[in-house]
Amino acid sequence: MSAEMKPTLLPPENLAGPALSAVTMVMTFLACLALGCSILADRAADRWLARATSAISVQIIETTQLTAEDQLPAVLREIQATPGIGNSRLLERNDLVALLEPWLGTGNISEDMPLPLLIEIIPAQDQKIPTAALSARLKAVAPGARLDTHGRWRETLESTARALELFAALVLTMVTLATATVILFATRAGLLANEEILNVLHQIGAHDGYISRRFEGHFVRVVSLAAMAGLAAALVFFYALGGLVAEARDVNFLIYLTPLPLAAIVLSWQVTRRYVLRNLRAQL
Repeated sequence: MSAEMKPTLLPPENLAGPALSAVTMVMTFLACLALGCSILADRAADRWLARATSAISVQIIETTQLTAEDQLPAVLREIQATPGIGNSRLLERNDLVALLEPWLGTGNISEDMPLPLLIEIIPAQDQKIPTAALSARLKAVAPGARLDTHGRWRETLESTARALELFAALVLTMVTLATATVILFATRAGLLANEEILNVLHQIGAHDGYISRRFEGHFVRVVSLAAMAGLAAALVFFYALGGLVAEARDVNFLIYLTPLPLAAIVLSWQVTRRYVLRNLRAQL
């Protein structure tokens, strides 16, 4: 009997539905998008930083007196004599061309273009290379040699990663506030639309908790369906993105997105409950 009375007690046409569903779905999708992209960017930055931290390079350019090839033997001797170096490798011309093409364009590097010699150095495990001393020794034996620890690049990458995390946090905060505001106005509209029914319920002695649960049940159902739709849209987006970023299809990554719809449902329940109870008590 009670199941038949609930639709009559609070008519669905008097409660916000399609608008709330659309906004909740979009907000959930945006929240998943912000969180997911932040996680992917953070993981990529960690990998790049780990590689940048574990590798340094020596660049040898031609000077007025010496070519890069003339300076190479002295540079290699200093590298081999430096403690903490696990391995070193002289990059071939094809490797240098591949590194420069994204900046200069494919096919724009001619055979007669002067390219520096580049030596990649990998530190030994759990050991630190005395970069300051090595840099000074290289300058002494090869004026065109320069040790690059990628410090500026690491700092830029770290600041970019932190900025992305801050941006994602701001997006999540704004989405949460917007969703709470929409639910609040939808609840207010429902109270105004059903004001006569609420007055009757009060007169016959219905408790505020009883009335509030009717609103809570409606909005939680609406938000639940919309939030799950937003999550599904986000999963489809990241699955499609997996063609470019393989990690976007990883199950462990996708699991990180599942708490967001649950958070939207809990938010809807709490906002509706608190607002309805406060307004009903104010009418007493």
